[in-house]
Amino acid sequence: MQRPLNNRQFVLLALGCAVLIRLLLMPFFAHVDLFSEYRRVYYVLEQGLYFDNAHRPVVYYIEMLFAWVSKLFVDAPPAVFDLPDPTSSVASLTDYGFFLNDPQVFRYLFIFKLPYFIFDIGVFAVIWKYVDNPTHRKIAVLLWLFNPVTLFATYIFGRFEVISLFFLAATALQLKRDQRLSACILFALSLHCREINLLFAPFFLLALIDFRDAWQRNVLVVTLASFTITLILMLPTWLLPKLGGDLSLFVDPTATHSNDAFNKLLSLGYYWFYPVIIGLASLAIYAWEIGDRPHTERFVISCAVALFIYFGFNVHSVHYAAWLTLFPILCIQHQKRVVLPFIVFSITWVVLWLLKTDNGVFTLFLAAPLSTDFIGLGYFPAWYNQHIAPRGLDLHQAIQIMRALFLVVMGFFAYRVLQPKMRIEQ
Repeated sequence: MQRPLNNRQFVLLALGCAVLIRLLLMPFFAHVDLFSEYRRVYYVLEQGLYFDNAHRPVVYYIEMLFAWVSKLFVDAPPAVFDLPDPTSSVASLTDYGFFLNDPQVFRYLFIFKLPYFIFDIGVFAVIWKYVDNPTHRKIAVLLWLFNPVTLFATYIFGRFEVISLFFLAATALQLKRDQRLSACILFALSLHCREINLLFAPFFLLALIDFRDAWQRNVLVVTLASFTITLILMLPTWLLPKLGGDLSLFVDPTATHSNDAFNKLLSLGYYWFYPVIIGLASLAIYAWEIGDRPHTERFVISCAVALFIYFGFNVHSVHYAAWLTLFPILCIQHQKRVVLPFIVFSITWVVLWLLKTDNGVFTLFLAAPLSTDFIGLGYFPAWYNQHIAPRGLDLHQAIQIMRALFLVVMGFFAYRVLQPKMRIEQ
């Protein structure tokens, strides 16, 4: 009779399969946004302007480092990444088509995604260290390595969400080890990866409070943490101009900015009823009330529920759902039953975006690097309008139904995370 795999064998097998899947996806899929991202990076390297972007600087410098190393092995013709006007750095489909026809396109895409791959595996390593119970740890790493959401966001769409998620995961791990200063630094660095991480700041500060300590000590801890995070957050804006940088290099001076982005951020489209604000304020009260629990548990649970509230009532892009993967997985350490809602979430996400997509997102357009013939093969909404809509349920209704079901799934997730600790079925 064959013996079951031990922990070491299991992790090596799972990791090997996951790495193989990632390596197979990396060279062949991408959205035009990935090309736009690296046009800016190569422009900076070619011009020798190393201090010209305070927007997401952690991601920016990680990408720039890998691109600089890649130039030692790949001789990129200047025309491929030509950027005549840095204030118009978002690539057009014509620019992207020129890139797709380059004979080294597969090599470029592999190199572009290499830092994402490394940080993806880094998140796996953090989860492995974060979850103590061997059975629970296997469940957690399997959810991370093989969930379709992060695979799509990172290796098919080609975005850098895993870099941000790595710093958030490392923050949780340092809180678990009661290393609050390093947790503050890591959390501050996460703010330089994605702006949405500001959503977690109140819950991170609340998680630092130890209700067994005197209130004066807690005030000091929160004050020092706030100062540290603010200092690191503001440092690029202060420092980079002194190093000769132009922080408006990639900013379009003719672009008009309205409050639409802010309205979408907080879902302020409900007149007096602002569900995101109501939900987050209620969650802050809950985070205070569970002050007797460990720092890391309060942080992870609060951030998970904050995302469920945000995504339940908000408009978002397809790859942003990757933010919903990390904290529920970390909740497994705290005996939360999230496997079933995670599976339902993944299925609902696929169906929602099949309906909600356009010709450039969640479609065969993303396989254009493999063959530009995929661009002309159509997309699911067109098929739906032709075959399903005439029978009574039009596309708009179907999208609204799935959007409502997505909110239900977020509620299911929140219910399981907020439940008292339970034993996860073996």
